[in-house]
Amino acid sequence: MQIRAENEPRYSRKFLIMGICALGAALWFLKDGLFTYPAERQQAFAEFKTYDKTYFKDEHHKTMTLEQFEVVAEPEKWQEWEVYIHDRGFHSGADVVMQFIMTAVMTVAGLVLISFPLRARGRWIEASDAGITSSWGESFQFDEVEEVNKRKWRNKGIAKVTYVSDGRRRTFVVDDYKFDRYPTDAILYELEQRIDPDRITNGPPDPPPTDRVAEAESMQVGAEERT
Repeated sequence: MQIRAENEPRYSRKFLIMGICALGAALWFLKDGLFTYPAERQQAFAEFKTYDKTYFKDEHHKTMTLEQFEVVAEPEKWQEWEVYIHDRGFHSGADVVMQFIMTAVMTVAGLVLISFPLRARGRWIEASDAGITSSWGESFQFDEVEEVNKRKWRNKGIAKVTYVSDGRRRTFVVDDYKFDRYPTDAILYELEQRIDPDRITNGPPDPPPTDRVAEAESMQVGAEERT
């Protein structure tokens, strides 16, 4: 008998949404770094030239742009400018640079998050009479299983299967959040029926999937009756 659990779209959707939000934040940081903060600093510099009537009294300094000022200003005058924009609540040049850094960070994070659902598309795990296989090529036979660790199964739906194949010890993760829940639970049940119960650790063997469905339906009916 073959049991196949397909990729769970809700799992992929979560990462897709987070990735889109991260890329949206990257665009926001980029907008601030390219337009909002520079425009604000230009406005602040115009006010600073009006504020400092000694340095900007001659025509050469009056027509100086912010970019020119940042290149030729003496350290004392530069410090005075930094204090001015800080006291007035304007953003500094370091703030502009930080926007580009955050743009890069959020872009990388967004692309990584979006890659998860893209890579998960079309993935599946399947149990046959001989063992378990997957769409990405990993597979093992039931008689190769050393341990089924269910420490995270009850709370997170994750069971780690340790098996030995071709002389190498490997781990296969059964996750009923990444894949359709009931077929995944049925695959784990089938696996546990084919191995020595002593190899199931940190949790009891699962009941038949039909029993869990009946139990869930019973709990739902009970909740409805109480309400």
